[in-house]
Amino acid sequence: MNIQTFVLLAIIVVGMLFALRRTYRVFSLKDDCCGGGAKDSSKKFKAVKVEDTDEANYKHALDVKIGGMTCEKCVQNVQNAINSIGEGDVWARVDLDTRMAHVLSKEPIDQAAVEAAVEQAGYFVSHR
Repeated sequence: MNIQTFVLLAIIVVGMLFALRRTYRVFSLKDDCCGGGAKDSSKKFKAVKVEDTDEANYKHALDVKIGGMTCEKCVQNVQNAINSIGEGDVWARVDLDTRMAHVLSKEPIDQAAVEAAVEQAGYFVSHR
């Protein structure tokens, strides 16, 4: 093996190691995806576990079109942002395929508060 072949193989191996590390971090949800998502200046919301998942207990509903989501971590970020609005009174379910957030609430929903939470998380509400 000559020196040029060895250097080329070493570069390929190092590149593959970086790619595998990045792939692991994205698929284990430790990093955001590389396709966009939340802006660096976005607020990080704590994970919110909704205890009451019986839809019959929620009297109000709102569907919101969300833009900027590209992966399941984006979905979690948006759900956490919306769920943080109410003190256990708001339950958001976000679908990546349709880019829709279905927001349920026990009290009347303040659409402006939902939009503000989505924007603070680094995404946007589409009004189309």
